[in-house]
Amino acid sequence: MRVFAALSCVMFAASPSYSQINERTLTVAGLTDCVAEAIATSSVIDDGSIVIFSCNAAKARTLYNFLGKKVRAEVVRDRNGKFENRPFGDSACYHRIEDQSGKTADEFRCDLIMAIGDILGD
Repeated sequence: MRVFAALSCVMFAASPSYSQINERTLTVAGLTDCVAEAIATSSVIDDGSIVIFSCNAAKARTLYNFLGKKVRAEVVRDRNGKFENRPFGDSACYHRIEDQSGKTADEFRCDLIMAIGDILGD
């Protein structure tokens, strides 16, 4: 029994301590994952003074949900269907809830916009 008690104390004392993961950390991780996916899938648009990184599906859904803790969704209907948009800064994540014909949809996309000015221009 003493061996068990001593072993328990050693194991408890040797356990690593982990920092608490908060909403901000998760959101930054979601942004990073989205940018990484955009680069990996060639979903990066250089529009002169801005660069747009776009991610879809799982990465976009994750970031959309992280943003939901702070950013309210705006319902928008346009020619592509009905969307719940979460804008933040110049960027936004979108949840398509209806397609063009009004059928239920469940698609996610995020467009992360980085303003670079003319610094990278010719």
